[in-house]
Amino acid sequence: MSEEISPLRKMPKKGLGRGLGSLLGEANSLESAERATTISSAPVVSKAPAVDAKPTADKNRIWNIAIEKIAPNREQPRRTFDQGHLIDLANSIKEKGIMLPIVVRLVGESKYEIVAGERRWRAAQIAGLHDVPVIIRTAENQEALELALIENIQRQNLNPIEEAEAYQRLAEKYSLTQQAIADKVGKDRATIANLMRLVGLPNEVKLFLKSGELQLGQAKLLLSVPDKEKQIQLAKKVVQLRLSVRATEKLIANATAERSSDLLEIETNDSHAREARMLAAELQKIVGTKVEIDIHNEKSKVSFQFYSVRELNQFVDKLRKSTR
Repeated sequence: MSEEISPLRKMPKKGLGRGLGSLLGEANSLESAERATTISSAPVVSKAPAVDAKPTADKNRIWNIAIEKIAPNREQPRRTFDQGHLIDLANSIKEKGIMLPIVVRLVGESKYEIVAGERRWRAAQIAGLHDVPVIIRTAENQEALELALIENIQRQNLNPIEEAEAYQRLAEKYSLTQQAIADKVGKDRATIANLMRLVGLPNEVKLFLKSGELQLGQAKLLLSVPDKEKQIQLAKKVVQLRLSVRATEKLIANATAERSSDLLEIETNDSHAREARMLAAELQKIVGTKVEIDIHNEKSKVSFQFYSVRELNQFVDKLRKSTR
């Protein structure tokens, strides 16, 4: 049984940028692709009249392909998919249809591999669609990885580790230089180089970065620590204390100075700071004015702030009465 096709509507040329333009073809704007591929909100895709033709690679034609004939790309840079976001997208697809075709390539007899659009494909399954609109591209393994990477970067769908690992695969598997990668994805070489360095972080640190508990700026700072175990130890401390990038920089500066008591001192100081804030709040309620307590090592200083001489006199009177 032949596949069914829906020809693209001709629209004026409109640039898409390096990534999506190369995926859909420069002759088709994002708006035209969206208008041409809107699917019925029913669980089964609305089908165009049957055409006695075998699906072929054609940037100017959209085909409806059975969803089970499509498989994810093994080189897909994105490794994690948020289930909640997929459900939201599935609900949107049920109501509005798939607004942008999935880009695939032929990898066997009536078998297709996703080049770009795996989130839409996954959400379409949740939505109960039987087939999905696709554009078939002729792409070798390297180009498929490049296009998938470009699409994800333009949509900001990758976490820093996924992006770094994708660049690393392009460099190692296809012998691309950092400058060549930078040219393909539209970034400067220094940015690519810094991201690729993240691949060398311990797995424990990578997990913090993937989950968002560790910021990219903090991960870059950890790269300056040569010892992997120390990197893990510092990363855990940063996450535990929810340190800012600036505080992380100070922590790492102390650690690289090889002062063995630094981590304990920071932890102790943090504990003292919490205790000082609690005591200051309690005192402020008693005396009715702003109170600050500074604890350093075993010494502490209490400051009372008065806004007039009258307030100061009232405070002193309270102290005199309390000592009688």
